[in-house]
Amino acid sequence: SIDTLNPVVIVAPPQNATVVVGHTAVIECMAQGQPKPLVSWSRQDGKPISTDVIVLATNLVIRDIRRHHAGVYVCRANKPRTREFVFAAAELHVAAPPVIVQPPESVSLSRGNTARFMCNSSGDPLPVLHWLKNGQPIRYLRRMKVQSRGVLLINQLALEDAGYYQCIAENGLGTACATAKLTVIVKEGLPSLPRHLTATPYTSTTALLSWEKPEYNTDQIIAYSVHYQLTAGLDNQDTSFAVSNDTTEYLVKELLPHTAYTFFVVAYSPMGASPPSLPITVEMLEDVPSAPPQLSVASTTPTDIRLMWQPLSSQHSRGAVTRYRIDYSALDQMDTVFSVELRGNETQFTLRELCPDQVYRLRITAGTAVGFGIPSEWVQHETIVRNSPSDNSTDSAETPRRPSP
Repeated sequence: SIDTLNPVVIVAPPQNATVVVGHTAVIECMAQGQPKPLVSWSRQDGKPISTDVIVLATNLVIRDIRRHHAGVYVCRANKPRTREFVFAAAELHVAAPPVIVQPPESVSLSRGNTARFMCNSSGDPLPVLHWLKNGQPIRYLRRMKVQSRGVLLINQLALEDAGYYQCIAENGLGTACATAKLTVIVKEGLPSLPRHLTATPYTSTTALLSWEKPEYNTDQIIAYSVHYQLTAGLDNQDTSFAVSNDTTEYLVKELLPHTAYTFFVVAYSPMGASPPSLPITVEMLEDVPSAPPQLSVASTTPTDIRLMWQPLSSQHSRGAVTRYRIDYSALDQMDTVFSVELRGNETQFTLRELCPDQVYRLRITAGTAVGFGIPSEWVQHETIVRNSPSDNSTDSAETPRRPSP
């Protein structure tokens, strides 16, 4: 029949396209067949096609493209008076330059408070956000940081933080910006800054802070706040504690050993906060390691055992590892334990002059200048039987041996 000789064919199927907002999109679809096929359009997601989309011949035309026009469009070519049809689909992606949908708001805040600027943007591709202060890129300090996308946080406001803050949103299609003003208010009669702050490490995890009262408006003070954070890194959390006005010292607890912290103190009156004291940085004392190294053992000859280990992380070393101690004994002579002490830069050691075909137990301990930490679990290892195929070494350096006390 004629029908099978003239099947419906889409000769110009629609193509995937990316079009910028406001431009015109033409989605083409041309079909052939005998009789002439009927061409219709739909959206794959089932939504109706927007009323401002027109069909020109068999093509879809969108004159002023908007975000809601994005989607997958399906062209269907139907042979008249039959159920025979073919279809083809293409995705229309709508690209958009940045738009700031929630600009930051101008604020006036007292010194010592926290300023929080929010800036939400839209665009496709998703815009990259950054901040300027008075037209210059911000130098992110410990007090000033981007908390999450579009949120700029300024802690412990100081006079020099006042100015114009700009949120810039950029993608390949353009740039948008919005500006907010930060005013920092200093009230008369506030206390001046606390003086002569000192921080003394007390143990590896506690430090004693002491300071002198401010020079001015001391009688107005109702409380102090103690602030500290890790000295290294930019995204460190500021931790603070309130202290009553009848003391000028505070014991800070639960710090990390062998870690540098920066401290400062602020005085409060009913009217507001003083400027922060001059900051002070102190390194906490070392401690003994909190964990032993991971130990692996192997034999290459009947009379040796090779021990290997990884250096400890700073979290577990709690100081500079200056030495290791290896303890070992034959399993049938457990009351005689030998020990070898090694420098802290070693990561392997070979025990020699051992007995072939003998089970030994071994363990390792790491030490800082403060002392040794906890030893690893005993590891059991059997030396190779003499004359076994892997006995190919003639090396026999003497191992220092010393019964452990």
